[in-house]
Amino acid sequence: MRPGDLWSLGDYAAAGDRWAEASLRLAETYVRPGLAVLDIACGPGPFAIAAALAGARVTALDAAPALLDLARARAADAGAEIDWIEADMTAVPRPDASFDVVASAFGCMFAPDPEAMAAELVRLCRHGGRVAALAWTPESPFGAMAGLAGKYLPNGGDPATVERWTTADSVRDLFGGLPVRVQFAERSVDVVWSSLDQAVAEITDGNPAWIMIRTAVESTGRWGALEADLRDLLADHGREENGRFTLPVAYLETVAQRL
Repeated sequence: MRPGDLWSLGDYAAAGDRWAEASLRLAETYVRPGLAVLDIACGPGPFAIAAALAGARVTALDAAPALLDLARARAADAGAEIDWIEADMTAVPRPDASFDVVASAFGCMFAPDPEAMAAELVRLCRHGGRVAALAWTPESPFGAMAGLAGKYLPNGGDPATVERWTTADSVRDLFGGLPVRVQFAERSVDVVWSSLDQAVAEITDGNPAWIMIRTAVESTGRWGALEADLRDLLADHGREENGRFTLPVAYLETVAQRL
């Protein structure tokens, strides 16, 4: 299945909206008027739209046509002018050194070849510019999901490529030999649902990766056990209060300055 087809499954935007604050925080920190900004794997567009409204010249890329259509509609409603690209994020159809800021909020971590992804991010960034990437930490509930699912998947799953973006040491290795100076910060975002039941249902029925996991595990007869373990994982890390379920999720912010 092509990446664009995968991420068009379910309703990724509904879930992504719940942690959009991390994207908005990234735009607020690194985007300034007049900068040329690229949003890699833009999804429903929170970072790209925030960057455009901040006065940047923004290009946004995703492989999923459905997500791009939604992002375009949201940008139009917000009055944000953005250049949209449907393409593979490891082969962006733009010249070297085209952007002052190259950012990816929980997107580039899904690239099947992490080294190629890191090289592409750096290729697109101008000297003195910044590459910024967000990825869930291994200890966070979202980061732990890959290992949890791997216990039930017939082939054990392959979380290795995603994990390369989740710790400072592994990200340093990805950018090793590339002309950048890398810094890290660990941050957190509160992901909120009306209830734990809604959280489990939205993840298992709406998240594209979990739709694929469910399809694979249901054929083994072990889906009920995996769903119960997922519920326990969320319950252990989150809290139910005042009519809502809040899940604090830690993420690694990588910022690489192009030398």
